[in-house]
Amino acid sequence: MDKTIRVTRSFFFLIFAVLTLVCLAGTCQARELLTVDRAVQIALENSLERRMAAKDVEIADEGLARAKAEFGPTLTLQGGLYRYNDPPSLVQTNQGLAKLNNALSAISSGQVPEKSLPSDSRNYYGGLVKVTQPLYTGNKLTATRCLAQANLENARKSLDASDNDLALSARKAFYTAILTRQMAGAMDEAVESMTGHVKEATAFHDQKIVPKLDLLRAQEKLADLRQQQLYAHNNVDLAQTALNYVLGVDMDTCYTYDDAPLTLPMPRDFQTCIKTGLENRPEIGALDAQIRMAKAQITIAQSGHLPTLALVGEAHHYEPENEDPSAQIGIVASIDLFDSGRTSHKKAQAAQGLEKARIAKKQLFRGIRLEVEKAYHDAQAALESIDVAQKSLDTAQEALDAARTRYRVGLSTSLERLDAEVSLTRAKTNYIHALSMYNIAVSELERAMGKE
Repeated sequence: MDKTIRVTRSFFFLIFAVLTLVCLAGTCQARELLTVDRAVQIALENSLERRMAAKDVEIADEGLARAKAEFGPTLTLQGGLYRYNDPPSLVQTNQGLAKLNNALSAISSGQVPEKSLPSDSRNYYGGLVKVTQPLYTGNKLTATRCLAQANLENARKSLDASDNDLALSARKAFYTAILTRQMAGAMDEAVESMTGHVKEATAFHDQKIVPKLDLLRAQEKLADLRQQQLYAHNNVDLAQTALNYVLGVDMDTCYTYDDAPLTLPMPRDFQTCIKTGLENRPEIGALDAQIRMAKAQITIAQSGHLPTLALVGEAHHYEPENEDPSAQIGIVASIDLFDSGRTSHKKAQAAQGLEKARIAKKQLFRGIRLEVEKAYHDAQAALESIDVAQKSLDTAQEALDAARTRYRVGLSTSLERLDAEVSLTRAKTNYIHALSMYNIAVSELERAMGKE
């Protein structure tokens, strides 16, 4: 009998241990205390969008290095081998040697010496070394370098703007997570308070002090609050998942929170906010870079009407027809006299791009002004609503305390008590919402001002 009891206890202990492990495996483990600044840092570290924007900076940097390299010389090595199945004629040989030089204008079939060919010669080979140094390109290379520099600046400013947007998303997701947690806590307190009221109403009903209607009303309200409680805790899970998505971490990651984060300071001077936004927004720097890019495109297009000069030096050697190596050096100049209007249209297209960039900058200034003004007034209204919500909360708490006292001594009805409970719950949620909306509004204002 004792052995059976021991086996039974061991079996139930094993089942309990397995269930405990399963439950622990299905819940996320808190890793650290998460603050709003830490949330922004994690988002910047993990964001795939930021990585793509950073890659754009690296690509633009390589483009600038390539543009600078265009100013340097180019060294070209060429070589070739021809074998004929029969001894070639003099014409075939001249043409073959010209092809070995890759159709370069400096070498033509007329430069190959005219002499009789060996009757048994069927192999012809040769090589060429050429150095080219651009001297003047109609400012094309200089404009290309300016274009690459502006493109790099545009990529950097776009990365800054991406960081600011990501920081705002992380802050909003963080404050939303805090909001849902506080809302769930308020609903827990409301359910606990209403549960106590149901117990009192049950006891009073059993003692024939209050009618059954009072008990039914209390039970109905408790059921309604429990349903709202379920939705509130579900919102906590959803907000946590949304926060993890923004932070770029595993969706099951959990953190511990300071459920009463510091209230952000509110800028007082509206004009200063406007001025700061028009000076600090990285989008303005990006558009300035785009304007410089458009100007460089115009210069590049204009270079099509100008001549180009290059210093060219080469040495070649062919066997067996041209046994002695030869070398030459010179300056090559070229200019397009007629191109069917391609250069003119390219210049006009670049000019239209410049005008578009300038219009976009004007529109951006207007948009920034609107963003800052809206965010500023939203933050100011949210700050004022905090005081109103706090006073309403204090009043609702006093009203509930009075209603409880009156109800317990039989001087009020259950309906009055329920109204006071509902008013307090509404006042709590309004206060919590006001605090969260204020922090979010200030975060949006800082983003509008160009702050990360």
